[in-house]
Amino acid sequence: MQPVGGGAPRPGRGVGFPGSRRQLDSAALLMLLVDADRPEPVRSGARELALFLTPEPGAEAAEVEETVEGLLLRLEEFCSLADMIRSDTSQILEENIPLLKAKVMEMRGIYTKVDQLEKLWTPAAPTFELPALYRTEDYFPVDAGEATRRAPSCQRRL
Repeated sequence: MQPVGGGAPRPGRGVGFPGSRRQLDSAALLMLLVDADRPEPVRSGARELALFLTPEPGAEAAEVEETVEGLLLRLEEFCSLADMIRSDTSQILEENIPLLKAKVMEMRGIYTKVDQLEKLWTPAAPTFELPALYRTEDYFPVDAGEATRRAPSCQRRL
């Protein structure tokens, strides 16, 4: 058997097994697992196999970097939205609130005028009095007890 010597090559480095780097043939796998020069052949072979099968950190780093860039872009959009809301709020406070205060003062003046007009208004005294001949009370006397509404006295027959 040949010693591997110095560790297993990583994918993408150009040095390695013939053929596909992802599929190991049985001889190459056996060479990685058993190393005659070292006292613990299985452990060192397993370690070398693990190093060989571990993917390059560059692809993962690129994916993480892309995710971070996306999150930073979203954060920037959120900050610009918050700034826009802040500017709209300050515009409302500076422009619209004084207009509303002026309208409130105007309405208070109108309410004061309405109150004064209501004080001046008194109900007009009746200018016409019915002659005694036509008074209903004379022909249909009403007592306080009779004025309340009565329920019909007749009962239904079943």
